[in-house]
Amino acid sequence: MKNNNLLKSLLCLALLLAVMGACVLGVNAFTAPIVAENERLAEEARLAAEKEKLGDSVMLFDRADPENAQLTVTADTVQKVYRDEEKQVYILSLRSDKGYEHEKGPIEMTLVIDFEGKIVSLTVDSSAETRELSPEFLPSFEGQDSTLSGVEQVAGVTYSTKAIKGAVNDGFETLIANELFAGAQKSDEQLIEELIPVAYPGIVNAAGAIQGEELAGSGSVTGGFKANNGSGCLWFAEKDGKQLLAVYTLIGGLKILNPAGEDVTDAEPALAEEIKTLSASNLEEIDPTPPKKLRKQLPEGAEPVPVEIPGLSNTVVAAWSAETEEGTYYAFIARPYGFEEKESGGVMEVYFVLDAQGAISGLNVKSIYLGDFYDAPDFTIADYREGFLGSTAETFDDGVTQISGATISSGAVKTATHDVFEAFALLTADRG
Repeated sequence: MKNNNLLKSLLCLALLLAVMGACVLGVNAFTAPIVAENERLAEEARLAAEKEKLGDSVMLFDRADPENAQLTVTADTVQKVYRDEEKQVYILSLRSDKGYEHEKGPIEMTLVIDFEGKIVSLTVDSSAETRELSPEFLPSFEGQDSTLSGVEQVAGVTYSTKAIKGAVNDGFETLIANELFAGAQKSDEQLIEELIPVAYPGIVNAAGAIQGEELAGSGSVTGGFKANNGSGCLWFAEKDGKQLLAVYTLIGGLKILNPAGEDVTDAEPALAEEIKTLSASNLEEIDPTPPKKLRKQLPEGAEPVPVEIPGLSNTVVAAWSAETEEGTYYAFIARPYGFEEKESGGVMEVYFVLDAQGAISGLNVKSIYLGDFYDAPDFTIADYREGFLGSTAETFDDGVTQISGATISSGAVKTATHDVFEAFALLTADRG
């Protein structure tokens, strides 16, 4: 009797599933043509809009068919380039994957530049970015030449605005490289501003925006910033009518650069003393005793001694040496900038120990944005640490730093790792 009931239940279930399947097939058969027609109409509308925008312009470059290109493109962001003789403009299709939400999709743009090298218009055609740009940002590009001197990154959307500005700059570089018009001359102030991420990566986030507290200057120093991670100070100076950029780090590094990016520290001894004095009055010294989490990474019995690093190591804020039977070990604290929506402003603290050969023998963390790191499925700091151990500057694989869903924070760890390798090289440069 029970078997008969079971059989009836199975037959009913099978019949129900068959009916449901037939219904789904029927609905699909009815809706599929409608969906296909809607997609066709949408594509026709897109092509019509594109044709209206391009007019009778001539294709100079199409990344889908580079062999038939009439010009050389200098960056992957440039997808297509057209020339419109009637309107006297170049039309560029740009695509950037460096936005804040780049994992969800690129930012696609259309840039129009006239034959004199001035921007006519810039539009964002599609974007996965969830943070809205200010209404003034895109219009601020209109009338700009290749210096883009009147365009600034927007607070709160620095990654998106940097991605857009970078793509526009790539477009200009392509047209200038092909001698379609001459590039405009950048001012010393703009050249100095562009030097900041190169001269002092320890004071900017991944989008290149300064992360620091504004400071007043004195004498030849017109002003500056103290890095939020405590790694040092950035200063602007004017000497004999020349604009200069200076960096002073907590661990003893000092560099003065002119607008061309040339190191003029030795030629400016008086300014160097001004910078040292101003920086010392604004920076807080690191505790000479390394934190417990860092000491535990050193060989047993090793006694760390604070050391100064003769150069710039960006996010590295403290260093110690420790003599052992296997040679001199070095311990470091690095404070890179991770995910910013946090009270700390995204400042993270990562601990490294390198052995006498410069290989990572210890890694730990004090603060990393937990929402990014520890919410990842099956993620443990122990497993993460294992990928770094034994790596040197020559063998380090950036891929071991990456964690899906935590690209900003794990990118910060990558930055810190490279900075620590640089610090080790500076400390051991005289070993022969």
